[in-house]
Amino acid sequence: MRRLWRPVLDRVPVYDPGQPLEILTAELGLDAVVRLSANENPLGPSPHVVAAIAREASRVHLYPDGGSETLRRTLAGRLGVGPAQIAVGNGADELLALIAWAVLNSGDEVVVPTPSFEPYTTVALLTGAEVRESPMKGYETDLGDVRRRVTNRTKAVILCSPHNPATTIIRRESLVSFLDDLRADSPLVVLDEAYRDFCDDPDYPDGVEFLARYPRLLLLRTFSKVAGLAGLRVGYAIGAEESIERLNRVRAPYNVNRLAQVAALAALEDEPHLLRSRQLVIEERKFLTAELTKRGYTFPASQANFLLLAVDDPARVRTELARAGLIVRDGAALGYPGHLRISFGVRETNRTLLAVLDRLSS
Repeated sequence: MRRLWRPVLDRVPVYDPGQPLEILTAELGLDAVVRLSANENPLGPSPHVVAAIAREASRVHLYPDGGSETLRRTLAGRLGVGPAQIAVGNGADELLALIAWAVLNSGDEVVVPTPSFEPYTTVALLTGAEVRESPMKGYETDLGDVRRRVTNRTKAVILCSPHNPATTIIRRESLVSFLDDLRADSPLVVLDEAYRDFCDDPDYPDGVEFLARYPRLLLLRTFSKVAGLAGLRVGYAIGAEESIERLNRVRAPYNVNRLAQVAALAALEDEPHLLRSRQLVIEERKFLTAELTKRGYTFPASQANFLLLAVDDPARVRTELARAGLIVRDGAALGYPGHLRISFGVRETNRTLLAVLDRLSS
């Protein structure tokens, strides 16, 4: 019988985003639930974003700017790079796929810290590349081990900082040493900085500072988190002009829709909202860190908008939190069994979380 499907698909797990909020709410019999499982912005988008989408809605019969020109120019001005150094994608997920299509051939190697964000591995497998896993050192990215796994067949290294799901960062000195050690014949080093806006550690490096010195460094950033545009899917890559030109050769035309582009521009213009979103996470992270530590819980020091909490019975805790209207992510699905990944909510939400944990421990 004719075989239709590629054998590699048997090695690719189906990503499980969880049920939609509307279905969860109905199943739980609650008036509302708060999803703390997807690292979303609890404040939502800026009112300016909502207004911009409304103004643009009557023009959705027109194709969008095919190269996100206005958005790229605006980002370039803020980042101090050229527009030709930026590519915009339908979320960072699409950008990862573009990188794989542009870089990887069957038999190439990709080094990925494990566990980490699942699409890093998925896009590599779909090209026929071999994934060389570098085990996390507890909750930390082991750059020494990553470097030892780089061979002459390695075409890309994919890192994330802050790490998802471990919440930790790659520090400036470690990153510089790693990049220096790869030398001029470096593979492409993809650094996913999706959660960078929530960092307050002074040792966290801004990847843009290193682009001139390391032309094979490629950064990924997103509007999903601090800007609250997760439902519109807008991400962008920043790198050398050569890297961006290669990505544009495999990028579909009109890949970022019209509403997403105007929303991203409006989000950039409302800096006070971006700052409020950042400050809320930093304040609630400090609050929950102190309260959970006082209760004897353990977790890595978070620099993201979520934490990875070690618990004795994750299934029971998840069930009780769901009954209280709080949805959290099982760490086992992310490579950390015995943990829950929990996004930071507003203070009322976080107090509810603590109350459920207290009830379970009493």
